[in-house]
Amino acid sequence: MRDTGRIYGNSLYSLAKDEGVETQLLAQINALGEGYSENPSLFSALDAPQISAEEKLALIDKIFEGCHPYLINTLKLLTEGRRCAAVGYMAKQYRAAYNKDHNISEVTAITAVPLSAANEEKLVLKLKKLLGGEISLTKKVDPSILGGVVIRADGIQIDGGLKSRLDEIKKEIVR
Repeated sequence: MRDTGRIYGNSLYSLAKDEGVETQLLAQINALGEGYSENPSLFSALDAPQISAEEKLALIDKIFEGCHPYLINTLKLLTEGRRCAAVGYMAKQYRAAYNKDHNISEVTAITAVPLSAANEEKLVLKLKKLLGGEISLTKKVDPSILGGVVIRADGIQIDGGLKSRLDEIKKEIVR
């Protein structure tokens, strides 16, 4: 399904870009991706052979009313091919293509406590300098890192967490 999602995500992005609606569709794709993560059973139902194709297509029209026709039609194509399991991958690929074209890096910052607005602003400025371009920051709190920050961006991880530093010291002492 990953390949199917990649193909559909790239195709949808290419069409949206050609028509100048890629930013409008991005918000809808993000909502779709979140909906898929929160309720994958809905999309499994769209692949179920027990439900008629007409019922599935009518359900898509009803659920996604108000969404861009390109998104609705893509969902219908996935449904007709019983490939709705690719929706999450499709959303991810669309976002990746959009981010590449708009020089945006998706970054996750994991901290032991929530970042203050001032620290978030400083972090974003440093990341802009380090990575170049714009930053789409996702913040997560994980008390197990004890302190500091762990950064994940573009397939790399910068571990500035206190727990990992303590673990390194422990390894040195054990040697």
